[in-house]
Amino acid sequence: MGNQVSAGDVYYDNSTKTWNVKIISKTPHGILIVGEMHLDDEKTIVYVTPGEQVLKILRSKLKEERVLIDVPADALARIKETVPDVTVYG
Repeated sequence: MGNQVSAGDVYYDNSTKTWNVKIISKTPHGILIVGEMHLDDEKTIVYVTPGEQVLKILRSKLKEERVLIDVPADALARIKETVPDVTVYG
């Protein structure tokens, strides 16, 4: 997938003793999480979401109808109360 995916958030899972890295894709709809990579303490890749699955996740997320709106910060509380399933960034 070349330059269409990148590394996102990284966290350590103490139960599996792996570093887990989110795989993200920057799209016209925003940045989407499309998979994950796990590395052991020696930085060896022990798991990565297969490319076919990454594409399936990306296609599925891009089919969701979403919009981006620009509103004053003081209007966010009203929007959260009025619109179900709204996600506010910022």
